[in-house]
Amino acid sequence: MFSVALVPAAGRGARLDRPSTPKPLIDVGGRPILLDVLLRLQQAGLQRAVVVVGFGGDEIVRELTNHPELTIALEFVKNPDWQKGLASSLLAARDKIQEPFVLAMADHLFDGDLVKKVAQAQLQADEQAVMLVDKNIDAIHDLADAVKVQLAGENNTYVADISRTLDETSTDAVDAGLFALRPAIFDALEEALREQEPADLTEAIHALAVQGKVRAVFTDGASWHDIDTPSALIRAEMEFRARRRKAQVASPKFAVTQADVPATHSYTFTTGKPVDTKVLIQRGFVKNPSSLQLIPDESASSPIYVFTDTKVDGLYGDAFVGGLDKLGYDVRRIVLAEGEESKALSNYNRLVERVLAGGIDERSVLISLGGGAVCNVCGFIASTLYRGIGLVHVPTTLMAQCDAAISHKQGLNGERGKNLVGSYYPPISIAVDVEVLSTLEDWLVPDGLSEVIKHALGQDKDYLDFLMDYKGSMYDLDFLEYVVRKNIELKVGLMAIDAKEHREGMVLQYGHSVGHPIEFLSGYDLNHGQSVAIGMMVAARVARQLGACGDDMIELHRQVIEKYGLPTRIPKNIQVADILATMRYNKRFLTEGTRMALIDKPGNLWSVDGDYAIPVSDGILKSAILATY
Repeated sequence: MFSVALVPAAGRGARLDRPSTPKPLIDVGGRPILLDVLLRLQQAGLQRAVVVVGFGGDEIVRELTNHPELTIALEFVKNPDWQKGLASSLLAARDKIQEPFVLAMADHLFDGDLVKKVAQAQLQADEQAVMLVDKNIDAIHDLADAVKVQLAGENNTYVADISRTLDETSTDAVDAGLFALRPAIFDALEEALREQEPADLTEAIHALAVQGKVRAVFTDGASWHDIDTPSALIRAEMEFRARRRKAQVASPKFAVTQADVPATHSYTFTTGKPVDTKVLIQRGFVKNPSSLQLIPDESASSPIYVFTDTKVDGLYGDAFVGGLDKLGYDVRRIVLAEGEESKALSNYNRLVERVLAGGIDERSVLISLGGGAVCNVCGFIASTLYRGIGLVHVPTTLMAQCDAAISHKQGLNGERGKNLVGSYYPPISIAVDVEVLSTLEDWLVPDGLSEVIKHALGQDKDYLDFLMDYKGSMYDLDFLEYVVRKNIELKVGLMAIDAKEHREGMVLQYGHSVGHPIEFLSGYDLNHGQSVAIGMMVAARVARQLGACGDDMIELHRQVIEKYGLPTRIPKNIQVADILATMRYNKRFLTEGTRMALIDKPGNLWSVDGDYAIPVSDGILKSAILATY
């Protein structure tokens, strides 16, 4: 049984690229990787750990000194030559260790049983090292860059060769970053450093392996992670959260024996088929509904309701409703207050009772004529009356024409946030008249362009280049028609493959995870587009801190957002703690924590192993939010 461990924590972690945080202090599952390593060593019975620090060394020492969870005795060694590589950092601790020891990498996460396996390994008289290897090479995400191992001997238990450049056809396993070593390893490290600089541990282990002095022990399916790239970090966080969710699942006790179970008869039925929603774009039909058929023939004799708000009603209500009247429809008008107050859950009962009192049948159609709030209210009511009646959206704001109306999402606001109550419900059709944009108040154009920018940043680099290069007025109707049509084209493509936004459709959530709380906490003084713009800035900083992109992506966000008259800073009266608390009222939040849509390069949503919902810790979120004031 070993009593001392050596943990090299001196490297910068260039591939992970987290300039504000030393790599060993990057957290997974709410605690720094290095702390996790030390706690695993402590649980395995080791009594002393020598930690070599270099880049960010003072910060690492402060973080771990007198840490309440650590009982293992810590000794810190500063290596001013840490840039010479891992061999140099290990040699810096040579005077501190005169006995066999465990070597654990500070940027690896290990299942506790693996640490115990190595800590309890017995070094035979002719062995200089025992190393942990993983034979499941098909599961290694970056095999080309991994330290590859060739095995030999009885039951393939000895290391014959080890190298990053080993031919993959000769590879039997990969180095998992955990060793039991004799102090003779320091001589091999010294020799490796004489031959080349910087030098790695791999060269020293290779020198011992070719002499038959390195034995392998195996992971046997137990978990370990080398946190060397942003994707590796996210995989580790995903696994941690999945384990925590599984551990927290209640275990109800069902009948133990078959004798206790009554006869059970099981049946299954499958219903439903794909539903088509037609999106139509035509100028002028709002003032003259006779130019475009909005109501299906089978609904022509049923009561029709037009939902609108006070502003739109004053501009277009009489022409639109009057035009439907002239066509012979039995049409009634319901006028809502402007803005988010109309989406209050408390309004729902009143509005439903009003429609029911006026009379409907199963072929009735509700038409929304207005912005996003009107679309949401009308859509949710249509989805619930008679368990679903006809719905047609006629969006009149740029925001609604580009985003809010072009979906199956219908929703109302609760007391704790936006869109907390809602449904996925398909409209029969969505009809867009860009001519009505000419009467928008000026602030509503940038408001809608926020969603345009979202699609460009996350879905289409050419579209983004167009927005960056455009020199005309954002109020030009031809420009607005182009972006409306382009946005609809992009969104319709997403809706066809991921209507509920679990995969590629997560791009529709970009900027909303933080944007919705900011909008809510502003008391809706900030409109939706402004809030999402700020949310996109926060998301860009989150992606940067996770290493998914560089500083240039933050600057690109700032340039395109400011170009179209949108804010990039959080108002100082909105507190970080309140934003974090409100984010929990978001459907992407799980018990394990926040997940966000993030972008790794222009026009591309970041995914890890096909998962587009990236886990983000509160620490990263807080740092990104603070940088956005």
